[in-house]
Amino acid sequence: MQKSAPSVQREPEGKGRKACVLGLGAMGARMAKNLAEKGFSLRVWNRTHRNVEELLRTVDSLDVRGAPTPRACVEGAEVVVTMVSDRAALENVLAGPDGALQGMSPGAVLVDMSTIGRAAALAMASAAVAVGARFIDAPVSGSIGPAARGELVALVGARPEDLETARPVLTAMCGRIVHAGGVGQGAALKVILNAVGSFHLVAFTSMLVVGQRAGLSREALVEAFTSGAFASPSYVSKRPKVLARDYSPEFSLALTLKDAGLAMDLEGEVGLSIPAFAEIRRELEEAVLEGLGEEDLFALEKHFLAR
Repeated sequence: MQKSAPSVQREPEGKGRKACVLGLGAMGARMAKNLAEKGFSLRVWNRTHRNVEELLRTVDSLDVRGAPTPRACVEGAEVVVTMVSDRAALENVLAGPDGALQGMSPGAVLVDMSTIGRAAALAMASAAVAVGARFIDAPVSGSIGPAARGELVALVGARPEDLETARPVLTAMCGRIVHAGGVGQGAALKVILNAVGSFHLVAFTSMLVVGQRAGLSREALVEAFTSGAFASPSYVSKRPKVLARDYSPEFSLALTLKDAGLAMDLEGEVGLSIPAFAEIRRELEEAVLEGLGEEDLFALEKHFLAR
């Protein structure tokens, strides 16, 4: 009787690689956990240390350590990931004597996965190059569910050789990588994609209100919206929360407004004004001013209900 070949135990894909994550918010913490579980020797930092402690408790048997400053966090890392809320937050993480740029090794790759817009990405790239590092803009499409499952879509702007250096880190966090072109183009693609999402969001929430006032049940409307010709994954994943009128934030309305502003900045960069999008941004701004900013973006429904 022929013996079966012994099974081969594969090493974790990140085994022996050093990486760092700066920013452990709702998205960053889940992304860092995926890196740790894939075997990376990981260092992490967050402005609020409580987030670091929470992550360490969930990965206590893995090679993850907290760092006191961004500079200390990035020392020795081959790939540094930043995941923060906006350009100002990223500048605070990178700049200054304790900033990440002061500690990066020559040739290390800074992968910014925040949504900051193309102009900011190009500025951050120049700052990284000035200290001998390399830069990739890789904002992601997806919310906390895909982040936890490692199913995000990375929209990447990078030189091909820099992308290959960072690819093991990106694939540990993302189910798909879209290489949009050179530095800045990933950021541009993310802004455009989020702008399409803003059109969808205003259409979904406003027509949900119109439909209910026309006598249609919420269940019938949501069923049609999530299974008809115009369904999208974001609608489908939000279905239980929308039906339950659960507006606990996965991605806040305030961040949606911020991203709409980035889209309008990009319009200015390319010399094209879209009046319909200006109206969408106005609706988002009004909703935030009404106090809905910290709720989930689908709380925009309340803005239309109030009319």
